[in-house]
Amino acid sequence: MKKILFLFSITFFLTNAIAFSADENVKQFNGSGEVTSVDPLYSRITIKHEAIKGFSGSAETEFFVGSPGLLKNVQKRDLVDFVIVEKNKSAQIEKITKTGQAAPHEEKLEVGKVVQDVLVATGEVAKGVTTPIPPAHEAVSGTVGATTKATGSVLNEADGTEVKRKF
Repeated sequence: MKKILFLFSITFFLTNAIAFSADENVKQFNGSGEVTSVDPLYSRITIKHEAIKGFSGSAETEFFVGSPGLLKNVQKRDLVDFVIVEKNKSAQIEKITKTGQAAPHEEKLEVGKVVQDVLVATGEVAKGVTTPIPPAHEAVSGTVGATTKATGSVLNEADGTEVKRKF
């Protein structure tokens, strides 16, 4: 009977010790911030938040959520309070509460628009550079014709007779 009581006592203490040590690995942090993106397909949310004591400084952080249902009523620009549970160095949001909506932000010039503008401008330059160049014989004959017209009057005498010169 003493052996059974002894084994029961040891089992009880070991079980409590394991449970107690497992509880030590679980930490909980409270935060608040503005939602910048929601991805219910992969159970992720990105929140721009102030410092979370013992967890993180001010940042924009992507978190996994414990349940995809937590993201059902949350959208971009929502202000939220949330609870992060960290177990064995893995953190996820277990609770999220919508507290309001952030004011619209001044829209910055988007990278896509800048890239599009650069591509359009480059295309216009390329069009100018790659337009067909006239064949050399056309350019030369045009130049010769213009030169003949310009110098033709000099080669004629005042009375209209043509002056012939040898070169």
